[in-house]
Amino acid sequence: MKSFTFLIVFPALWASLSASALLPSSADSSTLKLLHVMFRHGNRNPDEDSIIPNSTYSDESYYPEGFGQLTNAGKLTEYTIGLLLRARYNKFFTDTWNVNYLEARSTNVNRTKMSLELLLAGLYPPKKSQVWSDLPWQPIPFNYVPTAEDKETLPWAACATNLNKLLSEITGSPEIVAYGERYSELLEILTEKSGSTATLLSPYSYYFGFATQEELGYTLDSWVSSIYPEPIHSAAVDYYYYYTNNTAIRKLAAGYLLKKILADTKSKIDGTISPSSRKAFLYSAHELNSASMLLSLNAYKITEVPPYGAHVIFEVHEILGIWGIKLFYQNYQSYDPIPVKINGCGYFCPYEEFYSLVEEILPESDDECFS
Repeated sequence: MKSFTFLIVFPALWASLSASALLPSSADSSTLKLLHVMFRHGNRNPDEDSIIPNSTYSDESYYPEGFGQLTNAGKLTEYTIGLLLRARYNKFFTDTWNVNYLEARSTNVNRTKMSLELLLAGLYPPKKSQVWSDLPWQPIPFNYVPTAEDKETLPWAACATNLNKLLSEITGSPEIVAYGERYSELLEILTEKSGSTATLLSPYSYYFGFATQEELGYTLDSWVSSIYPEPIHSAAVDYYYYYTNNTAIRKLAAGYLLKKILADTKSKIDGTISPSSRKAFLYSAHELNSASMLLSLNAYKITEVPPYGAHVIFEVHEILGIWGIKLFYQNYQSYDPIPVKINGCGYFCPYEEFYSLVEEILPESDDECFS
């Protein structure tokens, strides 16, 4: 919970420590050419299907904003990301917003849409001629793709048929059999308490139900202590490895978004990006996106559920005439994002090398998702 606490207190630190070492370090803007940032939404209420039926707090009346919606803490989390990105990339970003500078995209989910709005509010408060009222905020447009078409950031929905087929094909593999054996007692308890047969997805889903209820200050039913926080937390983390188990699955789980990131990067390198003044691509998404991207890249060992507001950053630099990528993961273990690297390359990985190392998980066409 340390990372969660950091997000809550950071705006106060921001206001009182203008030039402190506690603030995030600035990125090297002298070589920075383009940014891709994918981030998790903020703190939220549980989804209805993540709550054990007929448990004490299963009724939506306990959640004033509604099932799955951002809480006030979540709004603060996402607004803070905007402040963090402004601090880190202040020399790269312009002071005033322009529609050509960034592409902001959300999944077609309320909490990610709200999260993106809040991040943009922290990143681009109105200045100079853009001050339009006493409200220190300005409307900034963003885009989203219908769920059934969103292969980049909602592949588990858009590519459900093919993805579930691939996942079912590995249920008899030694790793998945071992998963079932390791958590057999947990699955039995969830089956008994939920009234339906628990699957490999069940611990992952119910974990978030318990965690969000606890964050809201609700006392969990007495029986829950036998499975929460452990072993259900470990089962939820292990689900990320099931979800990225092989190359074919990774193509769907993370490959389409990675393909877009690399295509946009190549356009920047070639000078064909449109508009030519594009500086950043922002993706408001979910913890599963962050975990599956890092695991698919073999860049970071996931041992915790990515916290609210966690984000993966692809920095595109041109250093001594060489274009390449610096990869970072912000999980709030420190004020600065953690530099990470994919196997076979350094922390600054030339674009062509990066591409060759990840090419096997890049889908060749939309057919791999939709056919």
